[in-house]
Amino acid sequence: MKMLKALALVFALTIGGGVAHAQGPGNPVLVGSENSPDLRGPDDRAKNIDNARDAATAQPRRSSSSRARAARPEDIVAGAEVRDSKGVVVGTIESVSMAAAVVVSPGGKVEVPLEAFGVNSKGLLIGMTKAAFDAVVAGANKPSG
Repeated sequence: MKMLKALALVFALTIGGGVAHAQGPGNPVLVGSENSPDLRGPDDRAKNIDNARDAATAQPRRSSSSRARAARPEDIVAGAEVRDSKGVVVGTIESVSMAAAVVVSPGGKVEVPLEAFGVNSKGLLIGMTKAAFDAVVAGANKPSG
């Protein structure tokens, strides 16, 4: 009989431990106790999130003209300078079609899709360095044969 009671106790403790783990990490919380989540007010995490949000919105924002955005079709016009990702001029737009713009650089001409252009306060941008752009132009203007 003692063996059966001992097994029942071990079984009860094992099942009880499983239920505690099912409630989440840490110790189980009794509903209605002072640590019960449903009877507690807002905790420090919510206050920290609110404080961080308030601090972020209180900081002065950079001018939207200095940040790059996607270029709109009306931004891409013949004669406009095109800069690389670091702000270095890579060429000038010669002409614009419905899908692309022809950019002229010292190495030749290349057609660039309109969606590849960005714009900021300095003008039109492409998402590559001048060296990479020059390599693309050189490859596109390489004589065949």
